[in-house]
Amino acid sequence: MRILVYPHDLGIGGSQLNAIEIGHEISRLGHEVIVYGQPGALSARIADLGLEMIASPPLGRRPTRSVVHDIGRIVDERHIDIVHGYEWPPGLEAYLACRGRPHARAVTTVMSMAVAPFLPRSMPLVVGTEQIAAQERADGRCLVSVLEPPVDLTTNHPGAAGDLRAVREQWGLRDDVPTVVCVTRLARQLKLEGLLTAIDAVGVLHPEHPVQLLIVGDGDSRDEVARRAAEVNQALGRRAVILTGELEDPRPAYDLADVCIGMGGSALRSMSFAKPLIVQGEGGFFRLLTPETLPDFLWTGWYGHGGSAPVTALAAMLRELLDAPQRRADLGRFARSTVEQRFSLAAAADRQLAIYRTVLDAAPPGPAVTSEAAAVVGFGRYHLTKRIARATGRHATDDFNAKPVATSGSRSPVEGEDGVIVYFAGVSWDALAGTDNHLARALAKEQHVVWVDPPMSWTARRRQGVSVSPGGNVAEGILRVSTSCPPGVNRPLTRRLARWLTRRRAKAAVRTLGLPVAAIVLSEPGQQMPTWSGDIVRVYYETDDFVAGASLFGASTSHTVTCRAVNVKRSDVVLAVTDSLRDELAGDGRLAATLHNGTDGQHFADVDRVSPSPDVRRDRPVVGVVGQFNDRLDLAALEAVADLDVNLLLLGPRHSSTPHATERVNTLTERPNVQWIDRQPFDRLPSYMAAIDVGLTPYTPTAFNQSSFPLKTLEYLAAGLPVVSTDLPSARALGTDLVDLAATPAEFAKRTAELIEQPVDRELVARRRAFAQSHSWEARASQLRRVLVQARARPVHSR
Repeated sequence: MRILVYPHDLGIGGSQLNAIEIGHEISRLGHEVIVYGQPGALSARIADLGLEMIASPPLGRRPTRSVVHDIGRIVDERHIDIVHGYEWPPGLEAYLACRGRPHARAVTTVMSMAVAPFLPRSMPLVVGTEQIAAQERADGRCLVSVLEPPVDLTTNHPGAAGDLRAVREQWGLRDDVPTVVCVTRLARQLKLEGLLTAIDAVGVLHPEHPVQLLIVGDGDSRDEVARRAAEVNQALGRRAVILTGELEDPRPAYDLADVCIGMGGSALRSMSFAKPLIVQGEGGFFRLLTPETLPDFLWTGWYGHGGSAPVTALAAMLRELLDAPQRRADLGRFARSTVEQRFSLAAAADRQLAIYRTVLDAAPPGPAVTSEAAAVVGFGRYHLTKRIARATGRHATDDFNAKPVATSGSRSPVEGEDGVIVYFAGVSWDALAGTDNHLARALAKEQHVVWVDPPMSWTARRRQGVSVSPGGNVAEGILRVSTSCPPGVNRPLTRRLARWLTRRRAKAAVRTLGLPVAAIVLSEPGQQMPTWSGDIVRVYYETDDFVAGASLFGASTSHTVTCRAVNVKRSDVVLAVTDSLRDELAGDGRLAATLHNGTDGQHFADVDRVSPSPDVRRDRPVVGVVGQFNDRLDLAALEAVADLDVNLLLLGPRHSSTPHATERVNTLTERPNVQWIDRQPFDRLPSYMAAIDVGLTPYTPTAFNQSSFPLKTLEYLAAGLPVVSTDLPSARALGTDLVDLAATPAEFAKRTAELIEQPVDRELVARRRAFAQSHSWEARASQLRRVLVQARARPVHSR
């Protein structure tokens, strides 16, 4: 693959540095990467990395015609496959250069806090946060991917800057005073307000908690920052605020920090140096990174908006950290662990290549007349607005950073959403605890949930011995609704009656609570989004590919297709458990987002101290599969593992759709080293995890499984276990090296054997658990609430 990388600027900055470093990592994988742009401070870095650079013509009004022609020339002469522009001006120039050249495709990355609305909607777009991606998909953009800003962990780590004594002396830093570091552009938009607040907080902390604030960077607000720093220094009678200017290598500043303040890429770089981080935003936003706040930042990015008394609040955060060295150390380790697991440069390069391949594999773009016409109109409106703003003295220099998407969604996600969530689940409450059950429990920690079982005929209830009252509390904050109906639930006429009865019982249950309904969540394949009066957010959530899995679950494929179409049309929000499934469901201006499965990390936190279940044979190493045993599982992989000198534990109910599959499962379980134990209560799972040495996720590569997100993988990690998984998109989407991937049964068995031989590494066990904790069900519930807030903020006609 030949790639032309076009950063928006080659001065020091996070977005452009990411563009160059990802490009270099991709070149190491055997692809040809060329960097394009006006020479600047990062030209030396490009040369150090051994990348070719081509200088662009001088820039004029954007898009610059001479630049477009020059890129087109390079595309033709060098047979470029991908032209990747970073931010809207290079993105638009890349798009225009590739127009009429079907062998080359343009891709745009926008790391600003909002996307320029005039970028053609037919152009592939990469953004830095899930929140922005959801907004863009809802606005009708065709191909949107998320790539969080990465960090080169080989060059950014504690001690990477070497001996810091000379640096401290150069900047006049005292050894006996804690140092707070902020590496940033001194820009008016996004940055200035927070910088001035940090300077004022230094004055508030004096003299009880003297600190020195090191500000690294340059920009158009340098004079204003310098004036405020001079005022505080004069008032304190010492040099408490130090401005270094722009540094070609800011690593020494990160390395000597006791606490870092930052946003975006700078925040992530500080984390790579194992420093406690206070994330800076706008409107008074400052928030400490902790395991509890991490999910919010994974949604909005390393930024936020809104806060009261920011100087006092920031001073209080700093005071808390400065008084607690152990707390600083713990948060620093957590920060480093987070970037190792989610933000490595290698993982970002893999993700970027996958995006390129998706773009190249798509059909060659035809004339995008409607998209381009809308872009031209939007671009004209943009320039007219800028001229009016300049004329009235309201010009914003950072364009789309001036109106970030996160502004509308950064308030408390529960605020305004304290009504009832009515959850039409895909399974009964008594079924094996899966996505719906765990998510509902997490939601119920903040607001009431009415759980609605799928309707069940009274004959089926008698046959299966099911005895459930029509309604009752099944957990704290959860009211269950169970509906009995005549036989033939899957027949058209009875099906409509069952839906009506279910809806009627659900509404009656809500009335008993005396609260308004905030949202309806529907995750039942055979149900249709019910009509319900009021300003309610309607959410359709596919926890698996319902259509691809219809036959597996004994449902009618045609009816499932009809239900999906109806539910997508009636919903304000479409959620899916994987990105590919989300893309399949998105469209028509609806808010679309990915809501992965999660895990109950606390439930498995004490596995090391739990006695292994006596039910499990442990005369040899134990490898285990926990879950349901049906046609989704790769029996060939399990047979290959059973050939090893191990005990293979199969824990969960068995359901096979064909006699051949049943016979094959029976043959497997009859082996002397294979043990099957039927379904166990969720509360007992830790004792079984304690008996397992390696956790297995063996799935066949079917269309259904390609869109699935197995719960078991995260549960193994929460228990601290090594994991071998089939090479599924969902496993890759985790973006971690903590899961070993295998493409064939032989490779699956080989990876399992290798992990069995490895001694227990306590640090690795802690990493697995920390990673799983970042994917907690509470985090998933918080993400859902943020989506509800975002949906409610949209005009009713667009919902």
